[in-house]
This record gives sequence, structure tokens and C-alpha cells, in this order.
Amino acid sequence: MRDRNWTVRASRHAVRDRWISLRADDCVTASGAAVAPYYVLEFPDFVHVLALDEADRVVLVRQYRHGYGGPSLELPGGVMDPGETDIPAVAARELREETGYVGASLTHLTTLSVDPARYANRLHLVRATGVVAGMASPEPTEDIEVVLVPRDAAIRLALTGGIVNAAHVGLLLIGLTDGTEIPVLSRP
Repeated sequence: MRDRNWTVRASRHAVRDRWISLRADDCVTASGAAVAPYYVLEFPDFVHVLALDEADRVVLVRQYRHGYGGPSLELPGGVMDPGETDIPAVAARELREETGYVGASLTHLTTLSVDPARYANRLHLVRATGVVAGMASPEPTEDIEVVLVPRDAAIRLALTGGIVNAAHVGLLLIGLTDGTEIPVLSRP
């Protein structure tokens, strides 16, 4: 396959603060077409945790999401701090902080891009099994409700819109199906 990478002729930040970084690149495609500016959102990498307790229930969190304008049922997780490279360690920290749950077995399942056309960061999925409840310590901006659901109910939520974050739907299905076919469930 021939090289199809774009050449970046110039790059500048249109917005850059602690919440968002928007980079404007002046690019030329492999075929010579100019694309200027091309905007790229820069965020830290995210780690999300598919945590299963000893009863094989999925640990989810419900919290208000301002962009969405309401509550969202999601996998626990958060951003990797600068310099962090140990994905399972970040997953363990985020799971403990947001839910209080701790797990004995953590496995990094996959690394994906949320939107490779616009986002520069990666999204990591870690499965934690045999987690047990403990004391949560969420950040001051987080008002989190922990929700435990059976495995089949979690898949149903993902397939029927009960989980609205598209990335979390995909991560949940990846983590719960282990690459096997997604079971067909009757609608509630």
C-alpha cells in the first residue's frame, strides 16, 4: 500500500486550556490537495474499566454530562495524567476513585480511537474481575451514582440506548463478548 499520509505544512493552536486543545493544521494530502485548516482535538488518553464483581455484575456509573444535558450511564474511567504509561494502574485508580471498587485481576483488552478523523487521543479498555466494594473518593466535580447490573442487562442497555455514550457501548460489548458473537436479546 502506498503512503497516504498527509504532510503538515503549519500547525497552530486555536484554543488551548486545561479542558480542551484545538489544533489547526495546514495540510497537503498524498495526492496534493490542500486542506487548510484541518482541526484536530487534543485530549489526554482515556482509560475505561469494565469491572465485574464476584456475582458477575457490571459496575457502571451514572453521572450528569453537561454536553448531553442529562445523566449518562457509563463505564467508570478517566484521563491518564501526563507521563503515565501503566494502563492497568490508571484503570485501578479510576475505578477505586469513582466507585470504591477494587479488583484483583486487571487485563488491558484493547486500545482504540474515539474518532480518528478529529481526535488525537486514544481510549483504553481494561477489564477488572472479582472486584469488591470499598470507599469511593470522586473528584469535587463528580457526583457519581454506582449502578450494578447483571451482564445480560448491561448488554441490553448497550443495545437499546440505555447507555448513550457510543464509545462506552462499543467498549462494553467488546469486554463482555470476548470477541464472540453478541447474543440476541429480546427487547424489554
